[in-house]
Amino acid sequence: MLNTLDQKPLEQLLSCQSPLLIGVRHHSAALARAMPRILEAYQPEVILLELPMEFAPWLPWLGHEELTAPVALAGCSDSQADLSFYPFADFSPELAAIRWAFRNKVPIEPCDLPI
Repeated sequence: MLNTLDQKPLEQLLSCQSPLLIGVRHHSAALARAMPRILEAYQPEVILLELPMEFAPWLPWLGHEELTAPVALAGCSDSQADLSFYPFADFSPELAAIRWAFRNKVPIEPCDLPI
């Protein structure tokens, strides 16, 4: 149970709209459907997306109007000791945000740690 000292910061976080933080459950069909309306209402200047920076050159392909999902990006570190796999489907909120951004000419910045 939250005490009164914890409630004020939580209320501040929940009411924050600058920046607007959208908690994403990956492959949430409900959120993917709502994402364009959320972004349209907020009109962001830029979208920060949880992806490694190395994937920035691939974003135009993900946002291309002729892209047919499902698709995925894969990458590995310089040591090639690991592999990261990033699937995207029509029910992916991230893909919905990418598509919206490209239709509306809003830049997208990957903001996750490097691969």
